[in-house]
Amino acid sequence: MKSSLQASLIILCATNIAWATDYQPRRDEIIVESSRAQLSVFDMPVNTSILNQQDIQQSAAQTVDEILRQVPGFSLLRSADSIAASPTTGTVSLRGLGGSAASRTLILLDGVPIHNPYSSEVYWARIPKHQIERIEIIRGGGANAWGNLSLGGVINIITEPPRDGSLNFTGSAGYPKTVDLNISGSQIIDKWSLSGGATYYDTDGYENIPEDQQGPIDEEVRKKFKIVSGKVAYQLTDNVSAYVNGSWFEEERTSGSPMDVNDADIWSLGTGLNMQTEAGSEWAFSLFYDDNDLKDASVSINDDRDAERIRAIRTQPTSALGTSLVWSRQIASNHTLTAGADYRWTEMTVNEFGRYLADMPRQLTVINGDQDMGGVFVQDVWEINDRWQAIGSVRYDYVTNNGSRIITDLTNGMIDLTETYDHHSENTVNPSLGIRYQPTDWVSLRAAAYKGFRAATMRELYRTANTRGGVILVNNPELEPERLLGIEAGADFLFDNNVTLRVTIFRNTVEDLIQNITRGVAGNIPEIIAPCGLVDAGDTCRELDNVGEMEATGIELEAEYNPSERWRFFLSYLYNDTEVTEAPDNPQIVGNQIRQAAKNSFTAKIRNSNQWFDTTLQGRYVGDRYEDDLNTLAVDEFFLLDAIFSRQLSNSTEVFVAIENLFDKEYEIRVDNDGFTEIGRPRFVNLGVRFRR
Repeated sequence: MKSSLQASLIILCATNIAWATDYQPRRDEIIVESSRAQLSVFDMPVNTSILNQQDIQQSAAQTVDEILRQVPGFSLLRSADSIAASPTTGTVSLRGLGGSAASRTLILLDGVPIHNPYSSEVYWARIPKHQIERIEIIRGGGANAWGNLSLGGVINIITEPPRDGSLNFTGSAGYPKTVDLNISGSQIIDKWSLSGGATYYDTDGYENIPEDQQGPIDEEVRKKFKIVSGKVAYQLTDNVSAYVNGSWFEEERTSGSPMDVNDADIWSLGTGLNMQTEAGSEWAFSLFYDDNDLKDASVSINDDRDAERIRAIRTQPTSALGTSLVWSRQIASNHTLTAGADYRWTEMTVNEFGRYLADMPRQLTVINGDQDMGGVFVQDVWEINDRWQAIGSVRYDYVTNNGSRIITDLTNGMIDLTETYDHHSENTVNPSLGIRYQPTDWVSLRAAAYKGFRAATMRELYRTANTRGGVILVNNPELEPERLLGIEAGADFLFDNNVTLRVTIFRNTVEDLIQNITRGVAGNIPEIIAPCGLVDAGDTCRELDNVGEMEATGIELEAEYNPSERWRFFLSYLYNDTEVTEAPDNPQIVGNQIRQAAKNSFTAKIRNSNQWFDTTLQGRYVGDRYEDDLNTLAVDEFFLLDAIFSRQLSNSTEVFVAIENLFDKEYEIRVDNDGFTEIGRPRFVNLGVRFRR
């Protein structure tokens, strides 16, 4: 990465901010639904970002997770996009709160969690990208009212509301061979509204291993998926409405070799009721059910990369039932009180066929588990006066887990092991307090302090995994929940209505952060390494364990400049210093950086609209980071440039060309002990058409 290119982009954006003109674009006061208090962006006491439909459509990215990377602090476990990455590495962290394959940020689709309830992994393809109206990103304590999984924040993806007689189509084809088709529509008939959509995506993908490391067994990572969704709503009275919705998602993915496959089949059903009373109260009730049927293979590839063998094949049926009830009302003239409760029950089974010999498994491991999770919260928005506002909340949560494991020898049908894990239960109370002060019409100051928690997932508690890259990761049924104490302060500036600058400083301290801890690396011959047992030559044994304490301290910067209707300049930057500060049981990692957490990252975007076409250029930089907890496996920094060109043919029709990784930069995603490297997406070119009526 050339530092001069980075500096040029920063200077370009800074210069444009300094030379503001008198152009005054219209600014809508967007309500942040995921705040659970119906606050506007400029009322939130914590850093909150909104990606609108234009931000989404003017991105060359093919996946929602790649679109989100323009937000400072957003990252997955690794820098790979969800086309190539295993769903277990597609889990989300904000502000570097990571370290294991579990989400520390709650992902909602129209207010409903879309994590796999067993592992918290996210199937990003499940989100209908072309139907998104906006995406809300709340960091830190603004997510306190959501409880578990919202340790680092909440991302709420909101689809378009129904419009009478609407019909939308987006289709594109690209190189490498990729087809992306989406159609959606809605109709309003008297008191009824009907909406639905369908998506088909198929790509030959790309080779995610450098050419000089490839062998005969290596091939492109590929992905194909389908989505069908629909919603029916009915206005029962002027103040009461009800809805029913449902979706089906199917995905097939290969990870770079013929046997390394992953399939998913997910059904979702939901219903809800919204009501306003004459006394001024608002009620929102929802009920949802998810059925997940997942299958994946774990493979081992030899050193010459000319042969592979199956290590294990897993099927993972999981079902979840959830519900929530939220009440809100204005009390007196300056208090808005919100209270609610939510609950989710999950049941899962993992059937793992292992110890393959001559393509036949010799062992079956069956893991059964269930989880109860629920909480209640109350939140008050106090309008002290025209300049001051305070927001306080407190939430009580409980999580209980039960699990068991049975290992059967398939050669004789005998049960080798029956194990019932101890009942695992957590109860916690987490408050938050935020204050916002507006000394002038163009300056707003904010500060917040908050607590949060995340309970270990059933995957972390109960399942040992043979991961790609020669790593055995051992579960730990004794894991304690992660607990966060965070503070932040920031300022928002609005200069002449055409320059916006948001600055936030933060410090998060997490006790008992769950990390993948390296227990040993086998040498030239297989070795027995506790707790993994026999480890193949060159492979790594890691165990999930609680780290005593880690800290993340940083600064977030977002700047936008609109000198005219034709130009837009945007810059987001994150400096995030993550460090393990205490680790009584693992002293070797004290002082180390959290794995895959870069200290420096930024996104710069320039958009120009003229009578011929719209052009958007986006550059993204991610700094050095480490693949492991010991900070011995360094992953290089990278800078990528994307471009999208579009032309409006009519009021309803637009054509576009989108180019990801314009300069075809080869960049690292993951490295292994033996120097083996996984690389990210090369240049992708898509030509498409968008129709909206």
